[in-house]
Amino acid sequence: MKKTLRTTGKLLLLLLAVLLLFTSLTFVIHRVKTNKELELLKEKGYYNPVSVGDYSLNVAKFGNENGRHTIVSLAGLGMNDYSVTERKMTAVLEKDNLVVFIDRAGYGLSDDTDNEMTVEYIVEDYRKALKSAGIKAPYILMAHSVGGAYANYWSSVYPDEIEAVVFVDGSQLSEDVFNDEPSDSVSWGDKAYAFFAKPGFGRYTLRKDYLFLPDNYSKEEQALCDALELMSEYSIAPVSESALIVRNRQTAWNSIVTNDIPKLYICSSWGYQTKEEFREYLKWFSALMKKNNKNTPDPDGVTEEKLQEQVEKTEKLRQDIIYPYAKKMGNCEVVLLGGDHCIYEQRPDECGRIINDFISEE
Repeated sequence: MKKTLRTTGKLLLLLLAVLLLFTSLTFVIHRVKTNKELELLKEKGYYNPVSVGDYSLNVAKFGNENGRHTIVSLAGLGMNDYSVTERKMTAVLEKDNLVVFIDRAGYGLSDDTDNEMTVEYIVEDYRKALKSAGIKAPYILMAHSVGGAYANYWSSVYPDEIEAVVFVDGSQLSEDVFNDEPSDSVSWGDKAYAFFAKPGFGRYTLRKDYLFLPDNYSKEEQALCDALELMSEYSIAPVSESALIVRNRQTAWNSIVTNDIPKLYICSSWGYQTKEEFREYLKWFSALMKKNNKNTPDPDGVTEEKLQEQVEKTEKLRQDIIYPYAKKMGNCEVVLLGGDHCIYEQRPDECGRIINDFISEE
Protein backbone atom coordinates (compact mmCIF):
# COMPACT_ATOMS: atom_id res chain seq x y z
CA MET A 1 0.00 0.00 0.00
CA LYS A 2 2.81 2.39 0.94
CA LYS A 3 4.65 1.51 -2.27
CA THR A 4 1.53 2.28 -4.31
CA LEU A 5 1.11 5.63 -2.58
CA ARG A 6 4.77 6.52 -3.20
CA THR A 7 4.45 5.59 -6.88
CA THR A 8 1.25 7.63 -7.22
CA GLY A 9 2.91 10.58 -5.51
CA LYS A 10 5.88 10.44 -7.86
CA LEU A 11 3.58 10.31 -10.87
CA LEU A 12 1.63 13.30 -9.62
CA LEU A 13 4.84 15.26 -9.05
CA LEU A 14 6.03 14.32 -12.53
CA LEU A 15 2.73 15.44 -14.06
CA LEU A 16 2.91 18.68 -12.10
CA ALA A 17 6.45 19.30 -13.31
CA VAL A 18 5.43 18.64 -16.92
CA LEU A 19 2.45 20.97 -16.53
CA LEU A 20 4.63 23.73 -15.08
CA LEU A 21 7.19 23.28 -17.87
CA PHE A 22 4.45 23.34 -20.51
CA THR A 23 2.91 26.46 -18.97
CA SER A 24 6.28 28.20 -18.77
CA LEU A 25 7.14 27.39 -22.38
CA THR A 26 3.68 28.50 -23.52
CA PHE A 27 4.06 31.78 -21.64
CA VAL A 28 7.52 32.50 -23.10
CA ILE A 29 6.41 31.67 -26.65
CA HIS A 30 3.25 33.74 -26.18
CA ARG A 31 5.22 36.78 -24.96
CA VAL A 32 7.74 36.57 -27.80
CA LYS A 33 5.01 36.28 -30.43
CA THR A 34 2.91 39.01 -28.78
CA ASN A 35 5.84 41.44 -28.90
CA LYS A 36 6.31 40.74 -32.62
CA GLU A 37 2.59 41.16 -33.27
CA LEU A 38 2.55 44.41 -31.33
CA GLU A 39 5.38 45.74 -33.47
CA LEU A 40 3.40 44.88 -36.61
CA LEU A 41 0.29 46.60 -35.24
CA LYS A 42 2.37 49.70 -34.42
CA GLU A 43 3.93 49.68 -37.88
CA LYS A 44 0.50 49.55 -39.52
CA GLY A 45 -0.85 52.41 -37.38
CA TYR A 46 -3.24 50.45 -35.16
CA TYR A 47 -1.53 51.08 -31.81
CA ASN A 48 -2.22 54.40 -30.07
CA PRO A 49 -3.21 54.03 -26.39
CA VAL A 50 -4.53 57.10 -24.57
CA SER A 51 -5.45 57.55 -20.91
CA VAL A 52 -9.07 57.59 -19.76
CA GLY A 53 -8.16 57.66 -16.07
CA ASP A 54 -7.06 54.44 -14.41
CA TYR A 55 -6.35 52.66 -17.69
CA SER A 56 -5.86 53.27 -21.40
CA LEU A 57 -8.04 52.82 -24.45
CA ASN A 58 -6.63 52.38 -27.93
CA VAL A 59 -7.52 55.07 -30.49
CA ALA A 60 -6.46 54.20 -34.05
CA LYS A 61 -6.72 56.96 -36.66
CA PHE A 62 -6.76 56.48 -40.42
CA GLY A 63 -7.47 58.64 -43.41
CA ASN A 64 -7.34 62.40 -43.85
CA GLU A 65 -6.48 64.29 -40.63
CA ASN A 66 -7.79 67.49 -42.25
CA GLY A 67 -10.76 65.82 -43.90
CA ARG A 68 -14.34 67.03 -44.13
CA HIS A 69 -15.63 64.86 -41.27
CA THR A 70 -14.41 62.91 -38.26
CA ILE A 71 -16.01 59.47 -38.31
CA VAL A 72 -15.90 57.52 -35.02
CA SER A 73 -16.51 53.80 -35.47
CA LEU A 74 -18.23 51.88 -32.65
CA ALA A 75 -17.81 48.10 -32.72
CA GLY A 76 -20.39 45.44 -32.00
CA LEU A 77 -20.20 43.05 -29.06
CA GLY A 78 -16.98 41.01 -28.99
CA MET A 79 -15.57 42.52 -32.19
CA ASN A 80 -11.95 42.67 -31.01
CA ASP A 81 -10.51 42.98 -34.52
CA TYR A 82 -13.02 45.55 -35.78
CA SER A 83 -10.40 48.16 -36.62
CA VAL A 84 -8.97 45.73 -39.20
CA THR A 85 -12.10 44.02 -40.50
CA GLU A 86 -14.11 47.20 -41.07
CA ARG A 87 -11.43 48.91 -43.11
CA LYS A 88 -12.55 47.03 -46.21
CA MET A 89 -15.63 49.23 -45.94
CA THR A 90 -14.00 52.44 -44.73
CA ALA A 91 -11.36 52.56 -47.48
CA VAL A 92 -13.56 54.85 -49.57
CA LEU A 93 -14.34 57.01 -46.53
CA GLU A 94 -10.70 57.50 -45.56
CA LYS A 95 -9.91 59.48 -48.71
CA ASP A 96 -11.72 62.63 -47.58
CA ASN A 97 -12.37 61.98 -43.88
CA LEU A 98 -10.65 61.01 -40.66
CA VAL A 99 -11.83 57.56 -39.49
CA VAL A 100 -11.27 56.75 -35.81
CA PHE A 101 -11.52 53.32 -34.18
CA ILE A 102 -11.75 53.23 -30.37
CA ASP A 103 -11.33 49.83 -28.73
CA ARG A 104 -13.62 49.62 -25.70
CA ALA A 105 -12.11 48.40 -22.42
CA GLY A 106 -11.02 44.77 -22.81
CA TYR A 107 -11.12 44.94 -26.61
CA GLY A 108 -8.18 44.77 -29.00
CA LEU A 109 -5.31 46.93 -27.77
CA SER A 110 -7.19 48.58 -24.89
CA ASP A 111 -6.65 47.76 -21.22
CA ASP A 112 -9.13 45.64 -19.33
CA THR A 113 -11.18 46.85 -16.35
CA ASP A 114 -13.39 45.42 -13.60
CA ASN A 115 -15.80 48.36 -13.84
CA GLU A 116 -19.37 47.60 -14.90
CA MET A 117 -19.75 48.25 -18.61
CA THR A 118 -23.01 50.16 -18.58
CA VAL A 119 -23.98 52.22 -21.63
CA GLU A 120 -23.35 55.38 -19.61
CA TYR A 121 -19.86 54.22 -18.62
CA ILE A 122 -18.96 53.09 -22.14
CA VAL A 123 -19.98 56.39 -23.74
CA GLU A 124 -18.05 58.38 -21.14
CA ASP A 125 -15.00 56.22 -21.90
CA TYR A 126 -15.39 56.99 -25.62
CA ARG A 127 -15.59 60.72 -24.92
CA LYS A 128 -12.57 60.68 -22.59
CA ALA A 129 -10.53 58.75 -25.16
CA LEU A 130 -11.30 61.22 -27.93
CA LYS A 131 -10.43 64.13 -25.67
CA SER A 132 -7.12 62.49 -24.63
CA ALA A 133 -6.31 61.84 -28.29
CA GLY A 134 -6.98 65.48 -29.18
CA ILE A 135 -9.83 64.61 -31.55
CA LYS A 136 -12.45 67.33 -31.39
CA ALA A 137 -16.19 67.20 -32.00
CA PRO A 138 -18.41 67.19 -33.95
CA TYR A 139 -18.32 63.49 -34.86
CA ILE A 140 -20.16 61.22 -37.23
CA LEU A 141 -20.82 58.06 -35.24
CA MET A 142 -20.67 54.89 -37.33
CA ALA A 143 -21.98 52.00 -35.24
CA HIS A 144 -22.32 48.28 -35.83
CA SER A 145 -24.70 46.00 -33.90
CA VAL A 146 -24.82 46.92 -30.18
CA GLY A 147 -22.61 49.93 -30.99
CA GLY A 148 -25.88 51.40 -32.25
CA ALA A 149 -27.24 51.49 -28.69
CA TYR A 150 -24.19 53.45 -27.58
CA ALA A 151 -24.53 55.81 -30.55
CA ASN A 152 -28.18 56.40 -29.66
CA TYR A 153 -27.37 57.23 -26.06
CA TRP A 154 -24.46 59.47 -27.09
CA SER A 155 -26.43 61.44 -29.68
CA SER A 156 -29.39 61.85 -27.32
CA VAL A 157 -27.43 62.94 -24.24
CA TYR A 158 -24.72 64.96 -26.03
CA PRO A 159 -26.35 66.07 -29.31
CA ASP A 160 -23.98 69.03 -29.75
CA GLU A 161 -21.09 66.59 -30.20
CA ILE A 162 -22.74 64.61 -32.99
CA GLU A 163 -22.93 65.68 -36.62
CA ALA A 164 -24.63 62.53 -37.91
CA VAL A 165 -25.10 58.83 -37.07
CA VAL A 166 -24.69 55.78 -39.32
CA PHE A 167 -26.05 52.45 -38.10
CA VAL A 168 -24.47 49.45 -39.85
CA ASP A 169 -27.16 46.89 -38.99
CA GLY A 170 -27.29 48.39 -35.51
CA SER A 171 -29.17 46.66 -32.71
CA GLN A 172 -32.86 46.88 -33.52
CA LEU A 173 -34.19 48.67 -30.46
CA SER A 174 -37.80 48.75 -29.34
CA GLU A 175 -39.68 49.01 -26.08
CA ASP A 176 -40.02 45.28 -25.40
CA VAL A 177 -37.90 43.39 -27.96
CA PHE A 178 -35.31 42.38 -25.33
CA ASN A 179 -37.66 41.50 -22.48
CA ASP A 180 -37.24 37.75 -23.01
CA GLU A 181 -33.44 37.85 -22.85
CA PRO A 182 -31.96 36.78 -19.48
CA SER A 183 -29.90 39.11 -17.31
CA ASP A 184 -26.47 37.98 -16.21
CA SER A 185 -23.39 39.11 -14.29
CA VAL A 186 -19.64 38.55 -14.18
CA SER A 187 -18.93 35.50 -12.03
CA TRP A 188 -15.88 34.38 -10.08
CA GLY A 189 -15.62 31.61 -12.67
CA ASP A 190 -15.26 34.21 -15.43
CA LYS A 191 -12.49 35.94 -13.48
CA ALA A 192 -10.70 32.67 -12.71
CA TYR A 193 -10.93 31.63 -16.36
CA ALA A 194 -9.45 34.95 -17.44
CA PHE A 195 -6.62 34.63 -14.91
CA PHE A 196 -5.60 31.12 -15.95
CA ALA A 197 -5.79 32.05 -19.62
CA LYS A 198 -3.12 34.74 -19.28
CA PRO A 199 -0.15 32.47 -20.10
CA GLY A 200 -1.37 32.29 -23.70
CA PHE A 201 -3.17 28.96 -24.01
CA GLY A 202 -5.55 30.67 -26.42
CA ARG A 203 -2.95 30.28 -29.16
CA TYR A 204 -3.68 26.56 -29.22
CA THR A 205 -7.39 27.08 -29.88
CA LEU A 206 -7.28 30.23 -32.02
CA ARG A 207 -9.81 30.06 -34.87
CA LYS A 208 -11.29 26.76 -33.65
CA ASP A 209 -14.33 28.61 -32.27
CA TYR A 210 -14.71 30.83 -35.33
CA LEU A 211 -17.89 30.17 -37.25
CA PHE A 212 -15.95 30.93 -40.40
CA LEU A 213 -12.95 32.89 -41.52
CA PRO A 214 -13.42 35.73 -44.01
CA ASP A 215 -12.16 34.92 -47.49
CA ASN A 216 -11.23 38.46 -48.54
CA TYR A 217 -8.31 39.16 -46.18
CA SER A 218 -4.64 39.03 -47.01
CA LYS A 219 -2.30 36.90 -44.91
CA GLU A 220 -1.09 40.05 -43.14
CA GLU A 221 -4.63 41.26 -42.42
CA GLN A 222 -5.55 37.89 -40.96
CA ALA A 223 -2.41 38.00 -38.79
CA LEU A 224 -3.48 41.41 -37.49
CA CYS A 225 -6.97 40.07 -36.72
CA ASP A 226 -5.53 37.07 -34.89
CA ALA A 227 -3.21 39.29 -32.85
CA LEU A 228 -6.06 41.55 -31.74
CA GLU A 229 -8.18 38.54 -30.80
CA LEU A 230 -5.37 37.06 -28.70
CA MET A 231 -4.58 40.35 -26.97
CA SER A 232 -8.15 40.71 -25.76
CA GLU A 233 -9.04 37.06 -25.24
CA TYR A 234 -10.69 36.32 -21.90
CA SER A 235 -10.90 39.98 -20.88
CA ILE A 236 -13.42 40.76 -18.13
CA ALA A 237 -14.91 44.01 -19.51
CA PRO A 238 -16.59 42.34 -22.55
CA VAL A 239 -18.08 39.73 -20.19
CA SER A 240 -19.59 42.56 -18.15
CA GLU A 241 -20.82 44.25 -21.33
CA SER A 242 -22.47 41.03 -22.47
CA ALA A 243 -24.07 40.52 -19.05
CA LEU A 244 -25.51 44.05 -19.16
CA ILE A 245 -26.62 43.97 -22.80
CA VAL A 246 -30.36 43.85 -22.03
CA ARG A 247 -30.09 46.66 -19.51
CA ASN A 248 -27.93 48.75 -21.86
CA ARG A 249 -30.27 48.35 -24.82
CA GLN A 250 -33.29 49.26 -22.73
CA THR A 251 -31.45 52.28 -21.31
CA ALA A 252 -30.49 53.37 -24.82
CA TRP A 253 -34.11 53.03 -25.98
CA ASN A 254 -35.44 55.02 -23.05
CA SER A 255 -32.82 57.73 -23.56
CA ILE A 256 -33.71 58.42 -27.20
CA VAL A 257 -34.57 62.04 -27.83
CA THR A 258 -36.19 62.59 -31.21
CA ASN A 259 -34.01 65.15 -32.97
CA ASP A 260 -32.91 66.45 -36.37
CA ILE A 261 -29.41 64.92 -36.36
CA PRO A 262 -29.15 63.19 -39.78
CA LYS A 263 -29.18 59.40 -39.41
CA LEU A 264 -28.70 56.50 -41.80
CA TYR A 265 -29.75 52.95 -40.89
CA ILE A 266 -28.33 50.22 -43.16
CA CYS A 267 -30.64 47.26 -42.58
CA SER A 268 -29.00 43.98 -43.62
CA SER A 269 -30.03 41.00 -41.45
CA TRP A 270 -33.67 42.17 -41.73
CA GLY A 271 -33.19 43.73 -45.16
CA TYR A 272 -34.22 40.96 -47.58
CA GLN A 273 -36.83 42.05 -50.11
CA THR A 274 -36.86 39.14 -52.57
CA LYS A 275 -36.40 35.37 -52.50
CA GLU A 276 -33.46 35.69 -54.89
CA GLU A 277 -31.69 38.09 -52.54
CA PHE A 278 -32.02 35.71 -49.62
CA ARG A 279 -30.89 32.73 -51.71
CA GLU A 280 -27.78 34.64 -52.79
CA TYR A 281 -26.95 35.23 -49.14
CA LEU A 282 -27.38 31.52 -48.38
CA LYS A 283 -25.03 30.65 -51.24
CA TRP A 284 -22.41 33.11 -49.99
CA PHE A 285 -22.67 31.80 -46.43
CA SER A 286 -22.60 28.16 -47.53
CA ALA A 287 -19.51 28.66 -49.70
CA LEU A 288 -17.69 30.40 -46.86
CA MET A 289 -18.62 27.65 -44.39
CA LYS A 290 -17.46 24.91 -46.73
CA LYS A 291 -14.18 26.71 -47.35
CA ASN A 292 -13.62 26.59 -43.58
CA ASN A 293 -14.58 22.91 -43.34
CA LYS A 294 -17.92 23.55 -41.67
CA ASN A 295 -21.06 21.59 -42.49
CA THR A 296 -23.91 23.61 -43.90
CA PRO A 297 -27.20 22.80 -45.66
CA ASP A 298 -27.26 23.05 -49.44
CA PRO A 299 -28.82 26.45 -50.27
CA ASP A 300 -30.27 24.98 -53.48
CA GLY A 301 -32.29 22.63 -51.28
CA VAL A 302 -34.16 25.46 -49.59
CA THR A 303 -37.74 25.47 -50.82
CA GLU A 304 -39.48 28.42 -52.44
CA GLU A 305 -41.89 28.39 -49.51
CA LYS A 306 -39.06 28.78 -47.00
CA LEU A 307 -37.53 31.61 -49.00
CA GLN A 308 -40.86 33.40 -49.20
CA GLU A 309 -41.36 32.86 -45.47
CA GLN A 310 -38.04 34.59 -44.75
CA VAL A 311 -38.87 37.53 -47.00
CA GLU A 312 -42.25 37.99 -45.32
CA LYS A 313 -40.68 37.63 -41.87
CA THR A 314 -38.10 40.35 -42.46
CA GLU A 315 -40.74 42.66 -43.96
CA LYS A 316 -42.84 42.26 -40.81
CA LEU A 317 -39.82 42.93 -38.58
CA ARG A 318 -39.08 46.10 -40.51
CA GLN A 319 -42.66 47.30 -40.22
CA ASP A 320 -42.97 46.39 -36.53
CA ILE A 321 -39.53 47.45 -35.30
CA ILE A 322 -37.14 49.12 -37.76
CA TYR A 323 -39.41 51.85 -39.13
CA PRO A 324 -40.92 52.78 -35.73
CA TYR A 325 -37.36 52.84 -34.34
CA ALA A 326 -36.25 55.19 -37.13
CA LYS A 327 -39.28 57.40 -36.53
CA LYS A 328 -38.57 57.61 -32.80
CA MET A 329 -34.97 58.71 -33.50
CA GLY A 330 -36.05 61.31 -36.03
CA ASN A 331 -34.54 62.29 -39.39
CA CYS A 332 -33.45 58.70 -40.08
CA GLU A 333 -33.20 57.20 -43.58
CA VAL A 334 -33.48 53.40 -43.78
CA VAL A 335 -31.57 51.66 -46.58
CA LEU A 336 -32.23 47.97 -47.23
CA LEU A 337 -29.13 45.92 -48.09
CA GLY A 338 -30.06 42.31 -47.39
CA GLY A 339 -27.20 40.14 -46.20
CA ASP A 340 -25.10 39.09 -43.23
CA HIS A 341 -25.19 40.93 -39.90
CA CYS A 342 -21.51 41.75 -40.55
CA ILE A 343 -22.48 43.31 -43.87
CA TYR A 344 -19.32 45.44 -43.80
CA GLU A 345 -17.41 42.19 -44.48
CA GLN A 346 -19.81 40.61 -46.94
CA ARG A 347 -20.54 43.71 -49.05
CA PRO A 348 -17.89 46.28 -48.03
CA ASP A 349 -17.85 48.24 -51.30
CA GLU A 350 -21.61 48.73 -51.39
CA CYS A 351 -21.71 49.71 -47.70
CA GLY A 352 -18.87 52.15 -48.19
CA ARG A 353 -20.57 53.81 -51.17
CA ILE A 354 -23.90 54.13 -49.33
CA ILE A 355 -22.23 55.75 -46.32
CA ASN A 356 -20.02 57.97 -48.46
CA ASP A 357 -23.02 59.25 -50.41
CA PHE A 358 -24.83 59.96 -47.14
CA ILE A 359 -22.02 61.89 -45.46
CA SER A 360 -21.20 63.78 -48.67
CA GLU A 361 -24.55 65.46 -48.28
CA GLU A 362 -23.74 66.63 -44.74
